[in-house]
Amino acid sequence: MRETLYQGGKQMSEGFCGCAGTKPVDFAEQTNDKKIAGDEKPELQNWPIQLKLVGTGGAYLNDADVLLAADCAAFSTVGFHNRFIKGKKVLIGCPKLDNAQQYFEQLTGLFKDYAIRSVSVVRMEVPCCGGLAYITQQAIKNSGKDIPYCETVIGIKGDIKQEGMSPLIPKIHPV
Repeated sequence: MRETLYQGGKQMSEGFCGCAGTKPVDFAEQTNDKKIAGDEKPELQNWPIQLKLVGTGGAYLNDADVLLAADCAAFSTVGFHNRFIKGKKVLIGCPKLDNAQQYFEQLTGLFKDYAIRSVSVVRMEVPCCGGLAYITQQAIKNSGKDIPYCETVIGIKGDIKQEGMSPLIPKIHPV
């Protein structure tokens, strides 16, 4: 079945066969002044955000500060857009529900292929979520680059348990 997809009333591409939800979009240059709740406005600059949908074709990550957030993190704390997303390209994932080895290989490739300025991991305090930080740290080390790394741990009630720059752990072996 041949479909023509529309976005904002404009034709995206004739004969587009893939899922529109996986089409890479960088809307960092567009401004969004709509406020949602209180003083917060959406700060998302890229699509897709699901790590397993990005593959290794994340050209919008070039010369970017990257936020790698656990799937649950944005739902667990107030002000996530302003506090964590603003000014960053976003990737999300879950090391418990997804393939950790695939994440490691994918992140290593992205870190090698693109000039990423920094990586911030926002994860939950639950033990399984620590895997996201570990995988990210190992992928940075495996990339051979010196990418600044910051980690924030959110409690299950939404409070910040830990925040700040973290020294990368020594490289032991790929996950």
